[in-house]
Amino acid sequence: MTALLANSLTENVKRTKLENGLTILTKEVHTRPIVAAMIWYRVGARDEELGQTGKSHFLEHMLFKGTNKYKKGEIDLITMQNGGRNNAFTWLDFTAYYFTFASDRWEIALEIEASRIRDTLFAPEEFTSEKQVVIEELQIGQDGPWDSLEEEVWATAFRQHPYHNPTVGWVEDLLGASVNDMKDYYDKWYHPRNATIVLVGDFQTEKAIEKVTSLFGQIP
Repeated sequence: MTALLANSLTENVKRTKLENGLTILTKEVHTRPIVAAMIWYRVGARDEELGQTGKSHFLEHMLFKGTNKYKKGEIDLITMQNGGRNNAFTWLDFTAYYFTFASDRWEIALEIEASRIRDTLFAPEEFTSEKQVVIEELQIGQDGPWDSLEEEVWATAFRQHPYHNPTVGWVEDLLGASVNDMKDYYDKWYHPRNATIVLVGDFQTEKAIEKVTSLFGQIP
């Protein structure tokens, strides 16, 4: 059953690569009038320098704080106004952002991600307030005995490997995080060559690729 499921998930997936290195994976599914759009960045907790842990997850938060095109709160507002859903998650090896929309308006997701990939703002006041949110998230994650045990097990099992550090980071590193460090990290990892866009749902592949190319193709 596992092999059959894997085959069904990957069947008819088309892979396209733009000249700037952006990878696009598309799979048409016309059983429902819905499209899921995701962008994956090949960066996670393992890529963080010593004393700089938690950057990937913190940066995920900052991508919801506004861009040159979208003011603070507009990404979530636009998503809600169009009946969609969005969220993001960070792990050891990757950071991913996703949207689901009805198939007559799903391209909104691409427009938002095309803005976030290089034009995210790092307003000092937003950075400072979001730092407290991230630290509170870390503290909530340590409330339960099983969460603390898991953290200790990972840190013990991976002594010299980057997996040693929790995805949310260590609290002392978060306290010392700066806007400039975060912006440098963003500039290093958030670009087309390090990203993969995944589209699944009720769309026409050629038109979808044309839309992605028009929005992302000129980003260096």
